[in-house]
Amino acid sequence: MRFTAKLVVSLFLLSGFVQAQNLASSSGRLMSLPGKLTETECRGSQCADAIGSKAAWEFHGSVGDAQWLDGASAKLVIERYDAAGIVIRRIDLPNSISYGLTAVYTGEVHGDHIDGSVVWSWNGHWDDKHPAGKWSAVLEGPGQTPRPLQESRIPSTLTECEAGQCSPSREGGCVWILHGSEGESRCNNGAAAKLSIQQFDDDGIVIRRTDTEKSWSYGLTAIYTGKIVGDRITGYGAWSWPGHWSGHNPSGRWFATVRKDADQNLPPKPPPLVSPEVHPDGSVTFRALVPDSQEVLFQLEGAEPVIMQKDDLGVWSITTAPLEPEYYGYIFLNAGSIPMLDPANPLILPNLLQTENMVHVPGPASLPWEAGNGPHGVVHHHFYTSAVVGDQRDYYVYTPPGYDPAAATKYPVLYLLHGFGQESRSWTQVAFANVILDNLIDEGKAKPMIVVMPVGYGGADILVGGGKVYWDDALRKRNFARFTAALLSEVIPQVQGQYRVLDDRNARAIAGLSMGGVESLLTGLNNLDEFSWIGSFSSGGLRDNFAEEFPGLNASQNQRIHLLWVACGKDDGLLEINRDFDKWLSAENINHIEVETPGKHTWMVWRQNLATFAPLLFR
Repeated sequence: MRFTAKLVVSLFLLSGFVQAQNLASSSGRLMSLPGKLTETECRGSQCADAIGSKAAWEFHGSVGDAQWLDGASAKLVIERYDAAGIVIRRIDLPNSISYGLTAVYTGEVHGDHIDGSVVWSWNGHWDDKHPAGKWSAVLEGPGQTPRPLQESRIPSTLTECEAGQCSPSREGGCVWILHGSEGESRCNNGAAAKLSIQQFDDDGIVIRRTDTEKSWSYGLTAIYTGKIVGDRITGYGAWSWPGHWSGHNPSGRWFATVRKDADQNLPPKPPPLVSPEVHPDGSVTFRALVPDSQEVLFQLEGAEPVIMQKDDLGVWSITTAPLEPEYYGYIFLNAGSIPMLDPANPLILPNLLQTENMVHVPGPASLPWEAGNGPHGVVHHHFYTSAVVGDQRDYYVYTPPGYDPAAATKYPVLYLLHGFGQESRSWTQVAFANVILDNLIDEGKAKPMIVVMPVGYGGADILVGGGKVYWDDALRKRNFARFTAALLSEVIPQVQGQYRVLDDRNARAIAGLSMGGVESLLTGLNNLDEFSWIGSFSSGGLRDNFAEEFPGLNASQNQRIHLLWVACGKDDGLLEINRDFDKWLSAENINHIEVETPGKHTWMVWRQNLATFAPLLFR
């Protein structure tokens, strides 16, 4: 027998939502619901394989699942299936290539075929329009007899959350009070709604929401699908609110918990998100609220990225093994590769290429970077216009405890250089060089000194393309040369005019990390009239043509070099070139100290380098 039905959908297109309908014909006769469908949809005037997208749909009662050949997947809800026609709502799932998409399918049934129209909604796509298309389906196998609602399965009270409202620092969730197939909802954010339950059994749950006139969100409607396991319901919903959200119907996860008592009070509001959380054993828990992401990685400084775990609230978390007392940089990687800062943590690791967060695992006062109760020096910040480079730049100056610009005492000076991607403030803000010097001086391990931390670039061109041009030899050499010229002709004269420093090569040192390590070697060893104390920490950018890089360096210069200190971490990718430099220095009989410490190319290594190097100076 051939059955034909038609449906007018203008009401839905105006409101974005179809009111709940009984899954029965107009005569009251229960119709057979579809079980399995092979579905095709397309945009355009005709559906054909070349432009359509095929899918398998399978229903259990009025709720179903869909899987498309292009990788899309969705939950389906039969909103209407009677003599007037068929209406099916689609809510794409987080693992779908089209997560966030919703759609409404309307059509006519012709025997085992369905033909009709579809309207898609996907905020942020299609220029925020709602494209329409055609769809068709073939009914596979026998249909289903509509099931009566199992009201005995429906709990009386639920604590419900959706769209991140129960995530840390959010407004909190709702209480749902159910009376069989009907109910009402009250929420912490002031929303109030009527509820209608369409299906509630082992195969699935379908609940409709209509916000009341007293609710601040009056006019909002929603449909929730899900499954119950024990006392927990999880699923996906879609919301519609004419005049809001640019006419789109956003979707997302929701969940609920069956209350074991008769308490009908609103759930408590969630506490703020805590991240990082340092535990007594030195382990650290990191958390990130990214409810829509399918994968979030966590990368600790010096370690490989690892996958975080996601909870029902959309909070991703991971707890590390116990860490040694230190400051560690870290970053979240959304979708596996997109850097994302931890907004709950104000401790920042600045970097021109990728800013990150830091976490402090506190340790004993004996650690040089732990702020102590002794006297503290002062960090000054200066700005100037560079004629050498042609830009505006700055430098920081640390003066030791007891420094008095009006006193006669003069101090030796260390010029301390940052690495590639870093800034003039990096040594104080990330390495806490001022704290390290405070502690070393207070303990009598280092002589009081002034430390100058300038910009280490000879121009911004070295940072173009995220730093990929750094290994362009000509550009890098030009960058190093301009840096040296700016340091010698601009920074040093200013420091000598502003501070009480000894104007003597025997009282002047230069050291740096990574790029700054190479600059320290090139500037210091090629300008021994200016420097006699030279340090390099994990130097990066040094080529193996050492004789060309240091043309005047030989054993005869040993008497002019008070200290040449070359350090690198044993697990640093730059260890080999630093070892080669050490071998060349030894072959040339140039006095130096070669140091290899545990660690990679990290701030943990460089803090310790400074704490070891500074006490050797000006002896």
